[in-house]
Order: sequence, then structure tokens, then C-alpha cells
Amino acid sequence: MGTFNNFCVVVVLTISLTLMVKRGVSREMIWEANDAARPLSSYEQYLQNCAAKLYPDCGVNIFSAIFFGNDTVTCECCDKLVNDVGKQCHDDMTKYILQRPDYRTKKNQILCKSDSVWNDCVSLESPALEPVAATFTDSVAHQSHLFM
Repeated sequence: MGTFNNFCVVVVLTISLTLMVKRGVSREMIWEANDAARPLSSYEQYLQNCAAKLYPDCGVNIFSAIFFGNDTVTCECCDKLVNDVGKQCHDDMTKYILQRPDYRTKKNQILCKSDSVWNDCVSLESPALEPVAATFTDSVAHQSHLFM
């Protein structure tokens, strides 16, 4: 029974950090998860703002990919993660959740998966590169033709 309650607390905390349904609702969820009615610290507010950028579906998608390894991050969610959230927020949210005892035993695995998700998303954002040699050769051939 205790394990189930701990799991529920982790789920509530995770949902509050990743989904941010509404500012008021998420604030209440974090308070419940911490078992104390207190205002959010500036760090928790910062994390809440980071997580709000992943609302609604991308928080669950990214969280599942990192913490459970059972999901692939969609292109849309990768775009939000890289362009709206950024590397620092991504890392800070992961590290914050890793403070929960349920995840500490898999800390190294989760940090590696977090980096992998980030790197995969960044690679999707990078435009396809043209072969430089072909472009340079074509350009030189075109310019030499102008001087003939």
C-alpha cells in the first residue's frame, strides 16, 4: 500500500511538472505532492514555466521517453523541446524529478536517456546539409564558364 501511495505522489508531481494543466491546478498538485501548503520556490516556479511550454501532450511524451523508455518523442514535441524549452530547462526538469527516491536507482540510465532524447531532437531540427564538395565544384565550374 505504501509503495502505491509513493507511486501516486510521483505521478502527481510528474504530471504537475510536465503538463501544467492550469496554473492554479498545477500549483495545488505540487503542494499536495510535497504534503505541505506552501508557495512555490523561485526554482519550482522556473520549472513550472519550463514545463508549461510542453503543454499538453508533449510533457507526457517526453517524460515517458526519458523515465520509462517506452515512447519515441514526436517531431512536434522535439520542436517544442528544442525551440521553446531549451537545453537548460530540459536538464533542470530531469534533475528535479531525479530527486524522487523512485528514480534515484536509475539516475545514470535516466540522465543518458535524457541526453539521448535531447540530441535526437536537436538532430531533427538541423536542416539537411548539402554535400559541400558538390556545391563547391558546381560553383567553380559555373564561375570558370563566365570567364571563358
